[in-house]
Order: sequence, then C-alpha cells, then structure tokens
Amino acid sequence: MNRALLVLVLLAGAKSAAADPLIFHNGRLFVQAKVNNVPTEALLDSGAEGTIVDPRLAVKAKLPEGRAQVIKGSGGSAAARIVEGVTIEALGVVLHPEAVVVLDMTDLSTRLIKRPTQVVLGRELFDAARLQIDIARNSIRVVDKARIPAGLKLPLTGHAGIEAIPVLANGVEALAEFDLGNGSDVMISRDLANKLRLKILGKKVGGGIGGSIERDFVSLGTLEIAGRKFRDVTATIDDQPSHSDMNVGTAILKNFLIATDFKDRAVWLAPIGSSH
Repeated sequence: MNRALLVLVLLAGAKSAAADPLIFHNGRLFVQAKVNNVPTEALLDSGAEGTIVDPRLAVKAKLPEGRAQVIKGSGGSAAARIVEGVTIEALGVVLHPEAVVVLDMTDLSTRLIKRPTQVVLGRELFDAARLQIDIARNSIRVVDKARIPAGLKLPLTGHAGIEAIPVLANGVEALAEFDLGNGSDVMISRDLANKLRLKILGKKVGGGIGGSIERDFVSLGTLEIAGRKFRDVTATIDDQPSHSDMNVGTAILKNFLIATDFKDRAVWLAPIGSSH
C-alpha cells in the first residue's frame, strides 16, 4: 500500500472518533503525537512549512544523522540538520514527511513557548486532513470532508510556504497569514502600516528561531475577519522581506470555531463569544 492510500485509510478510521484533547498554553496549541513511535507532545503550527524535532527526542526516536544546514528564522539563523525517513503520528493520522528539521529547541521552549517542547508539528498535518479546532473547549478532531463545517468559508492564498486568509484592516482589504503557531500579537508588514498611516507607539520584544528581536508596534482601529470585527488591536511590525500583509495567530483565532482544509484551499471560521 502506498503512502497516500495509507493516510486515506487511517483518516477513514478516524472520522467517527471522539475529539482529541487540545492543550492551550501561553497562546499555543499542543496535541499528543509520536515520532517514530516515540510518544511526545507536539506544538501545532500551521505557519511552519515543516516539522521541527529537538535533538534529544531525535536520539530517543533513533532518527538518522541527516545533513547539516543553517536555517533562517524571524530572530536570525540557527544550525540544524535535515533528516529524512521519519514517521509522525497525530490525531490518528500517520505522516511521512519528505524531511524534518532537527533543531535545538531549548531557547524557543524557555524564552517564547514557556513549556518544554520537543516537536513543532507543521503544515503536513493541515495538508493531510480536515481538522476542527475548538480552542475554547480544548478539543481537536479530524472531520469528514462530506460534512460542511460551521462558519464562513475563507479561501487560502499561499505565499512563501504559508497560507493566508482575507481580512479587512481599518477597512482596507489585506491578506493575513493563518498562523496557529503565533501565540503573540497580530503582526503587520511595514508597507501596510505605512499605507494605513499607523503611528509607531513603541517597541516590543519578540522573535523566534535565531533569537529575540525588538519590533515596532502600532494599534489597528479595526480588524475584521469572517464578519467579526475586533477593535484597538495591537500589532507588531514585521520587517522580514518574505512577509505577507499581516499575520494572525491564536490571540485572534481563539475567538472562532475553526475548521481547516489546506488541501482543499479553505478554512471556516465561526465566531464564538462577544466581539472585542
């Protein structure tokens, strides 16, 4: 049986399963997973092009040595290894990514995530299955593609390996990266901040792989997503050359019941609670 058929069979068995537990900690989402059959906890990151494994787990999972490579993150560069032949399991789905990145996650765990983390599970899972994510109820599940999810369907637009959704920033149409791995503020490009004539209010410390950096921050009068309007939204300015107009993470997305289907190029967002 080839890999594609294997994934389909596993998904078919998972459709009627109960929801898996979802941990929401410090603005980030965690699920139970296995790497080469070694149990672990994985941070879900729809904005990550691939999966990251800490070297300590790589040893336990008996991952091959792989090849050395320097990778660039929002805070700079870091030494890593590219490893092939890894099997990942999560939510009843078995994944065989082309490769994973083995990277020391000690700094990310302590400085940014604030939770011991040895795996960041990237978009491979989002590409393989339609997921329903209910952050308010701490649950996540694979759902049947034959059933129409609740909420407004938004098209996905790919850019630099990250998917983006349409939003309105101060009434202006923009594309915002759909980034469940972002547990911090909304981010906005320098170009869009200038276009909207936003005033710089100060600096905030942020960053990711490669270390911490300081970013200017501004305030958006309104941010509208899937018909819901958020007011007085703090946004840090992203000066990376590969940026989209914006990046929205769980600070905003936790206010929706979420369904994702990257393969079918869509997400569905159903507002919950009251508007900000």
